[in-house]
Amino acid sequence: MSKAYFISGLGADWRMFQYLKLPEYVPQQYVEWVEPEHIDEPLHAYVHRLLDQITDPDPILVGMSYGGLVAIELSKILRPRKTILISSLATRQALPAIYRVVGRTGLHRWMPLKLMQSVHPIAPLFFGAHTKQEKQLLKRAILEIDEKVLRWSLGQLLAWPQEEVLPGLVQIHGTRDRILPLNDRPGMIKIKHGGHLMVLHQADEISATLSRILEETWIKADTLLPPPAGSR
Repeated sequence: MSKAYFISGLGADWRMFQYLKLPEYVPQQYVEWVEPEHIDEPLHAYVHRLLDQITDPDPILVGMSYGGLVAIELSKILRPRKTILISSLATRQALPAIYRVVGRTGLHRWMPLKLMQSVHPIAPLFFGAHTKQEKQLLKRAILEIDEKVLRWSLGQLLAWPQEEVLPGLVQIHGTRDRILPLNDRPGMIKIKHGGHLMVLHQADEISATLSRILEETWIKADTLLPPPAGSR
């Protein structure tokens, strides 16, 4: 049966998913980031180096924020059972125009890392971190991020060429996401009052939504299995 692989947001790890309560019968694994070979390594090339972590032949991919872009690129290679995005982008058109404007300045390449990290005191306001634990987790993600990974990922986000929505894509997005504002489309699952870090702050609601999707995916997979030998 399919294993669910979770891909966290930029500079984060498994801790972003730590409050989720999902069906125990669904095997789960967290995909770890690897260092880009160079600052301009294309995302579609980068994801090939994550493939050795995804050993299930029929995986379910769950990508949060920047991890959603990675999940989409992996989907083009793996053809997974299901691809699910949380607080992420389905296409390049969903990226706010102001990001593209700033990106054309090359700011992400030359701005000192310490200056970029200095935003951490006000970051909770934009990311939707509310509790002390959420704020501490966000602060660690910002202050512990590898400089090469940060500059590479920002560059690939701004240059991401995805034009069409991936067939069968499931997208879960908060109505109050200030980092990647809601770009509504048919079939999107909208979480009322959800911010960018709703996977933490509204973990119960996200858990219920994800559990339903995972259960439906498993039931569908069961119906596609061949009958046992000798059965009618």
